[in-house]
Amino acid sequence: MSPGDGASNGGELAAAPRKGLPMEVKLVICVLGIYSCYMLSGLLQENIFRYRSEDGGRFSSTLFLLWVQCVVNVAFSFVAMFVNGRSGDKMPHHLFGTAGFAYIGAMVCSIEALKYVNFPTKELGKSCKMIPVMLFGVLFAKKQYSLQEYLCVALITVGIVTFNLSGKPHNKEDKENSTYGLGLLAFSLILDGVTGSAQERLKAACKPTVHEMMFFMNAWALAILSAAAYLSGQAVEGYAFCSANPSVMSYVLGFSLAAAFGQNFIYYTISNFNPLVCTTITTTRKFFTIVCSVIIFGHAIGPKQWGGVAMVFTGIGYEMRGKYQRHHAKNLKA
Repeated sequence: MSPGDGASNGGELAAAPRKGLPMEVKLVICVLGIYSCYMLSGLLQENIFRYRSEDGGRFSSTLFLLWVQCVVNVAFSFVAMFVNGRSGDKMPHHLFGTAGFAYIGAMVCSIEALKYVNFPTKELGKSCKMIPVMLFGVLFAKKQYSLQEYLCVALITVGIVTFNLSGKPHNKEDKENSTYGLGLLAFSLILDGVTGSAQERLKAACKPTVHEMMFFMNAWALAILSAAAYLSGQAVEGYAFCSANPSVMSYVLGFSLAAAFGQNFIYYTISNFNPLVCTTITTTRKFFTIVCSVIIFGHAIGPKQWGGVAMVFTGIGYEMRGKYQRHHAKNLKA
């Protein structure tokens, strides 16, 4: 239940479809909610790191930013637990600690990468979670995958390579920074896989509600971040920079609130439809976020790079098509 995406790990937490509004209306609510919240969150995140103060300073306190986000998530999920009730199961906090550590590590790497790569590159990279999932599955779980799945991963990989090699860095330092940023994105994807694995163990050990999962993961992440931000000095640095530049603080709060609301739209989607619908919405959202970022911030993306973007989302779409076919076949058998 990663805060940035959250679509891939919540299926087992889904409730039975609810009565009330027509399903078509619910789908519109889901699409508009996820699109608006995560597109706003992404654009505000880009604003935070593009901002320049009067003396040329820039925001660099990633741990402070994530600390604020976790505070908002903890507060939001606590209120939701109070309103909706709890499962009553005993929570295995050692597993929540592991999941929280991996989850916050993935977020740190993802946001740090934004200092070294542009936002479209970050969004494109974070769209490719099936690559580390398959890699971990083959190397450690000895899983077997279909030819279609291997072709999807190959197409996505070629698309990413095309996108990054077709860019035109302004100087040698830009190229080195870009390589470092891509490394951070890759490590973030690996930690996303660890987070998903930890969540599976959690759901096997107990039956937390979606907001219990959100609360305890963010509470552990908040404890880790509080210590890290204090010891690194980023807590003081981040607060001082935001105090001197109130517009940045508004971006930070807006980013955190939009992400928290976005998680709840994801839960709403899963509970009323299924994880495949949620994955489709969140994946197409990433594409439109890239387009909006290019339009609003004027990123220079050439035809070859757009070709790379097309290859990535074609591969993802082909993989989702296979999932829909398997899901449909399973329903027919049932």
